[in-house]
Amino acid sequence: MKKAFTLLVFLGAMASQLMAQIPNTSPIPVEFSVQSTGGFDKVFEYSSGADWGDTLAQTVSAPLIWAYSQDSLGSQSDSLLCDSMAFNDLTGKIALIRRGDCNFTLKAYRAQQAGAVGVIIVNHTYNADGGGLVGMSGALYAAETHIPSIFITRDDGDIILSKLDAGEPVTATFTVRAFGGPRTAYSYHTPLTAVKPLSDIGVTFLNIDAVNTLPSVTINAEITAPGGATTTLSQTLINVAPVSVNNVKFDDSYTPTAIGTYSVKFTNSLTPDEITQDFVITDYTFAIDNGVIVPNTNGTIEPDSANFVNLYFFQYDMGNVYRTGPTPVVATHMSFMISNPDELYSGDPDADRFDIVLYNADPDGNGSIPYPAGLTSYNGLNENGGPLIPLTTTEYIISQDDQGFEFITVEFPSPVNLAANKMYLIMVQYNGAEAGTGIPPKYAFGGNERLAGEVGTMIFTDSLHTDGWGSAYQGIVRLHLDGFATGTTTALDDHKIAVSPNPTTNNINLELALDNPATEVEVHILDFTGRLVSSRTLDHVQKGRYSFDVSKLATGTYFMSVNTPEGFRSKKFQVIR
Repeated sequence: MKKAFTLLVFLGAMASQLMAQIPNTSPIPVEFSVQSTGGFDKVFEYSSGADWGDTLAQTVSAPLIWAYSQDSLGSQSDSLLCDSMAFNDLTGKIALIRRGDCNFTLKAYRAQQAGAVGVIIVNHTYNADGGGLVGMSGALYAAETHIPSIFITRDDGDIILSKLDAGEPVTATFTVRAFGGPRTAYSYHTPLTAVKPLSDIGVTFLNIDAVNTLPSVTINAEITAPGGATTTLSQTLINVAPVSVNNVKFDDSYTPTAIGTYSVKFTNSLTPDEITQDFVITDYTFAIDNGVIVPNTNGTIEPDSANFVNLYFFQYDMGNVYRTGPTPVVATHMSFMISNPDELYSGDPDADRFDIVLYNADPDGNGSIPYPAGLTSYNGLNENGGPLIPLTTTEYIISQDDQGFEFITVEFPSPVNLAANKMYLIMVQYNGAEAGTGIPPKYAFGGNERLAGEVGTMIFTDSLHTDGWGSAYQGIVRLHLDGFATGTTTALDDHKIAVSPNPTTNNINLELALDNPATEVEVHILDFTGRLVSSRTLDHVQKGRYSFDVSKLATGTYFMSVNTPEGFRSKKFQVIR
């Protein structure tokens, strides 16, 4: 049994400190739910702001009502709450507000002025029409706004409104949980040959008691390996102050030894709360994202066009940091994903170019990299001073056949030797000055919790942002080791290949229409991590239809990679049951 005596953050027990916004960066999980007197009780997903607000440390529950604006004549106008005063008294209520006309922080501040104890902002667009959850950026009155404020989809808003419209009294609740911010592996997907001992496994624990100090509380992390074997790490906190946030890091490390999915369940001796986080050991692939793609077709993650041009001067790079283990390995490929190749494609190779750069992000070999704010170049990552020298560079030219949300796989000019126990940064770099359209690339993101070691996605726009966009989203930029199955980097014209049916249950059909007969065509089926699950060589092919049995594959996303003399293309398909 290990003991930890240091409590890292103390929030205090004063009521004025307990009311706060729920930032995306909060280490404490907050569950949002709605109840009605008719028996309705449902938990909803939400988003919040990353760059404004304090941490909510105590449950808030209050009646939910619409907040209305007051027009210049003092009459009720709309539910946007952008005007100088609210029309209705919101004292002790949670305010429901529509998105639009003014920034999120102004809406929340107006509600706070009218006495509200919380805010729910509802999107104006349905999910099917490109809506969904968006991060609420801070602007006017961000620093003065302290009540919990969240954003929900219009689809969920309609569910809640149906209860209000039926005349049922409705209550909204922000429930603070004891656990948050789990940290397990250094990347969600890690090749077995690059595994290092996981010595930063941890979780955040909150003493939700506003009055009493806890003499002791034991935190456990139960790790279940792919074969079912379990290992438990334990840590004990002593004299835990009321309403204190405690960053627990286990003294014991854990080293994965097999390919597959690992599950880590965190529990504590005080409350029934538990939280689970998975990570995956792969054959060849590093990936920070967890494979669950976050739609970003409406400009909610990437910079908007105005910032891309006027603030970032047409530059938008994204990439990830990956750590090697005690054994040197060899990198051969990388892959990334964007959602809008059709918007970016111009037909000019100079304008359509993405530069791919692999850096040694740890030149001094101390196992860490600096994270100062406002770095104006990549060189700031070099603790020794001087330039951060690329290990290899290559490029990818967008084609008119590229499809959104499909992996773009690029082979390095030659294999790259990665040293043991080092940190490497793989970046996708884009400069839109040549195109001049003002349209930024919409890089794809995957959902994920915090990673161990405080290393995640990096963004370069006006400066190097070492914490990405400051959210739970992780950029889909992957690094592949020797053995990763792929073909040439020459793209096969999209009209020469098709897969169907998609989704499928038992069989997937490949249709080819090549210009010339091919002696051999290699076909590989890979899972979402790039692991090869089956291969087949087709002989003497030009035009034809070929069936592949996928009845034994688990439900999920797969890629059919086809390598022909006329080019290579990977097609995504779904297996459902």
